[in-house]
Amino acid sequence: MSACGHYAVSLAPDGPVGAHPASRGVSQGVPGTATGDGVGKRLSGLDGVRAIAVLMVLLGHAAGLPQFPVVIRNLLVLDIARFGVAIFFVLSGFLITTLLIDERSRRGRVSLRDFYLRRTIRIFPAAYLYIACAVVVASIGWATLKPGDVLHALTYTMDYHHDRGWALGHLWSLAVEEQFYLLWPLLFLWSGKRAAVVVGVIIALAPLVRVVAWMGWPQARIGIDEEFQYVADSLATGCLTALLVHRFGKERLAGAIPAAAYPLAALVAVVAASFSEWPSFYLPVGATLVNIAIAVCLLGVVFRVNAGIDRVLNSQVAVFIGTISYSLYLWQQIFLGRNVPLAREMLPLAIVLPFLAACASYFAVEKPLIRLRERFRH
Repeated sequence: MSACGHYAVSLAPDGPVGAHPASRGVSQGVPGTATGDGVGKRLSGLDGVRAIAVLMVLLGHAAGLPQFPVVIRNLLVLDIARFGVAIFFVLSGFLITTLLIDERSRRGRVSLRDFYLRRTIRIFPAAYLYIACAVVVASIGWATLKPGDVLHALTYTMDYHHDRGWALGHLWSLAVEEQFYLLWPLLFLWSGKRAAVVVGVIIALAPLVRVVAWMGWPQARIGIDEEFQYVADSLATGCLTALLVHRFGKERLAGAIPAAAYPLAALVAVVAASFSEWPSFYLPVGATLVNIAIAVCLLGVVFRVNAGIDRVLNSQVAVFIGTISYSLYLWQQIFLGRNVPLAREMLPLAIVLPFLAACASYFAVEKPLIRLRERFRH
């Protein structure tokens, strides 16, 4: 059950989406472990997680092209691009909740105005630049856009627009993220100490919502793995993970999870994700298993349970790819479409060019706005 052919990944705001700690010069708060000055330690390894997830998306898109090696394609037993999306959703929920907890712990409150301004400054400029370029490229016949694509892309409602062209179709997950950023801070403040219960209910009800929609409304099936109400539990799983770390403390929670749980969780995530084309398993059980297993693996990264993996995730290459991951996600789409001549005829160049475009977008658009965004960070 693919994402209707439009795999996506949202890597923007303070998280997978977000200001990257290594690049913005501001530490990320670890829930429950804030230092005396109110600023927590940087969450080590998460730039590397972003790098792995966005490379999964690139690999998943490239695997569908004629020039991609058949041997490698046959080894991909799961929808690897969709798996990368799930990683980013869980990571996004974890990081945004971490930031909300940290701000409330340090200041006694959360500024919704500043939160929304930071998200807007972080996401909109790079995305709108890409949308404008996609329109220009489509106007000369090098990309495909369908009616409604631009409007839904600009308004972050692409997850509810299913008859779309390739060039902007991947923005469905960015729409999901934006809807999450709009709703979760309000729910977080309203629920207070009951926030963990609220997201727990969302995680528990989401499989039921998917199954009822699949069985009761056949027309809803096309968006069953894209629309916000069907994938919100991925983000909620990340939120719950951050709330649990805050509730029990990093050291206590790390000590309660046996070392064998992390590789087992990775195996469970891969196996469950490989059954995504089986709705009878994936909708009620598989998606939840994937989300929970990703969350456990994420805790392993945060707790730094494996020195070798920690070195890889914090290597210069991994951190750099994680730093440009938002722009890399945006720009890879226009180079790796199945109807793009460059992708069909010169696949290596089609893979290299997104990195060059991402670097240009990051250094010309994203990085200059970091200082402006910091004016709204406490």
